[in-house]
Amino acid sequence: MNRIKELRIKRGWTQTELGNALNVKDSAISKYESERVPLTADTIRKVAKIFNVSSDYILCLSDTPNEYTQILSTSSKLTKKEDKLIKIFNRVKTEEFQEKALSKFEGYIDCLAELDEDNITMGKDVPYTPSKKNVG
Repeated sequence: MNRIKELRIKRGWTQTELGNALNVKDSAISKYESERVPLTADTIRKVAKIFNVSSDYILCLSDTPNEYTQILSTSSKLTKKEDKLIKIFNRVKTEEFQEKALSKFEGYIDCLAELDEDNITMGKDVPYTPSKKNVG
């Protein structure tokens, strides 16, 4: 199977969605996947960036999608929660929006970490009572 098609399907994208991410028509994606049209260096670079893989992987010169994957496979595995976070993040298609999402997510995590440090329970059974330092 063509690597672009493999990556697209693994991500759960249609040809139209990948076309939108690359700013080309879905018919171009079909031609890339069937290898009727050769990939330009610019297209290879864009696809590699979108899917976070090396250009060697796209060109089938390597069976390792990227160095990070190789490091993980030799040292440790992602937890299910870490894997889920990566899959959620990968739904964001452009680098600009990924940066915005990371910034907001980091702020959200910092807030949760503060709540955890203050031992505030936010479950259904226990009412949330903010400390004076969190109010106003």
